[in-house]
Amino acid sequence: MKTVKVMSLIGIVFFSLCLLFLLACMESDVEAAAGWGMFATLYGIGFAITAFVQANKRVKAGVE
Repeated sequence: MKTVKVMSLIGIVFFSLCLLFLLACMESDVEAAAGWGMFATLYGIGFAITAFVQANKRVKAGVE
């Protein structure tokens, strides 16, 4: 579960920065705002897959 903890900490910082950049770019450059939203979405998908795999490993090992 160390992987999930590290990715969670990175995610908190990364999502906060993405939100700030998204809000800053929203008025002037809509495409840049959409790009920052896509960066956050792609990281979120990777995090969800990693968490799912780690959870399945724990269930198979009998640790719940």
